[in-house]
Amino acid sequence: MASLMPLLPFAPASESWDSYLTRFDCYVQANELTEVSGEHKRGLFLCLCGPEVFETARALVAPLAVQAALWDTIQEKLRNHYAPKPSKIAARHAFYHQNQAEGESINNYTATLRQAAMHCELRDLDDALMDRIVCGVRDIRLQRRLLAKPDFTLQKATEAAAASETQKIRKASSPRLARKPVPVHHKEASRDEASSSEDDDVHQTKRERGEFQQKSKDQSECAGCEGNHSRAKCRFRDAICRKCSRRGHIAKVCRSAPSDTHTPTDSQVQVFTSVRQGKLFRSHQLPLPVWNHNWPNRLAYAMQAERRCAH
Repeated sequence: MASLMPLLPFAPASESWDSYLTRFDCYVQANELTEVSGEHKRGLFLCLCGPEVFETARALVAPLAVQAALWDTIQEKLRNHYAPKPSKIAARHAFYHQNQAEGESINNYTATLRQAAMHCELRDLDDALMDRIVCGVRDIRLQRRLLAKPDFTLQKATEAAAASETQKIRKASSPRLARKPVPVHHKEASRDEASSSEDDDVHQTKRERGEFQQKSKDQSECAGCEGNHSRAKCRFRDAICRKCSRRGHIAKVCRSAPSDTHTPTDSQVQVFTSVRQGKLFRSHQLPLPVWNHNWPNRLAYAMQAERRCAH
C-alpha cells in the first residue's frame, strides 16, 4: 500500500492535544501500522510532531534521551503538559453554565455540551445533557413547551428543538402573501366610481367633523354662568347682571368694561361705629365702595357694619 501524506505538525492555536493524538492514531491505522511496536510508533511520532513538540518532549523526559524513553511515558508527559486534566468541579461549573449562543443551531449546541462534559465525570451523561438543553436554549417558547412535558428523553428534547428551529427558518424564508391584484379593465371601468367614492369619503369626514364640533360645543361651559351645561338649561337666562345691568348672564362672566360708577376709588365713605365693651368704647373704621342704584341704602349698610363690630 502506498504511503499517505505526512501528518501535519501539532498547532496548539487551532486544535487540542487530544485531537492531535487522535489524528496520529488514525494516521497509524491508515498506514496499517497498528501492530508495530511502541518504539516504531515513538520514532514515527517524533518525526511528524514538529520541532516545537519535539523540543518539549526532550525537556520533559530529561535527563533521559527522548529516543530512549518509552512511548507511553512520552504520551503521558506531553498530555500533562498540553492538556492537563482540569478540576472536576471547574469542568461541571463550565458545563452547567454553557448556554446556547446566538445563531447556534441545536445540533452544534449539543456537540458543545458533549465536549464540555468530557471532564465532568457525570454519572448519567444523557440526563445531564437533557437538563442543560432545556435550561440553556434561547427560544423561550420552546423552553416552556419542554418544561410543560411531564417526562421526555434527550432524543425527544433534541427533536423538539430541531423541529422548532426548522419551523423558524421556514417561516423567515417564506415570502409574504402578496395582495391580490385588481384586474386592469376593472380599474378603468370603475375610475369614475372610485372618484365618486373618494368624494363621498370627503363629505362623510366633513359631516363627522361637524358633528364632533357641535357635540363639543354643546358640552362646553355655559356662557351665562360658566356652568357645565348647555345655555338653554341655564337658570340664569333671565338674570340681570350686577355689572352691566343687562339680562341673560351674571357678573362673574360679564365681558363689559367696568365703568367708573362701579369701580371703588380712593375716596371712600367711612362709617364710625362704637361698641361698648365693659367700660371701654372702641371705634371701627370700615371702607365702603361708591354707591350706585344697585347697592343697598347707606343706613342699612351702616347698621349691618355695626352689628358685625358688636360680635
